[in-house]
Amino acid sequence: MKKIVLVILSAVFMFSFASAGNYEFCAGFKQGYVSGYKQAKNTSMTPMVPMCPMQPMKGFGDPQSDMEHGYTIGYRNGTSAY
Repeated sequence: MKKIVLVILSAVFMFSFASAGNYEFCAGFKQGYVSGYKQAKNTSMTPMVPMCPMQPMKGFGDPQSDMEHGYTIGYRNGTSAY
């Protein structure tokens, strides 16, 4: 019984660390998606933003900041929405 509780607590603890590091990326994704959608559709209506994807590994040309990285991916997704 103690092992099961320990495993569950460990999983919750690790999940909280994974989602905490993703906050800046998701905030940037949301801003980028809204900007890309508004520009592509030529509208001022704010769209429903899809769930934030997992942050991909950064490539050579990607920005250092997680916020900027999320913004560029969100912008790209927003311009190709619907």
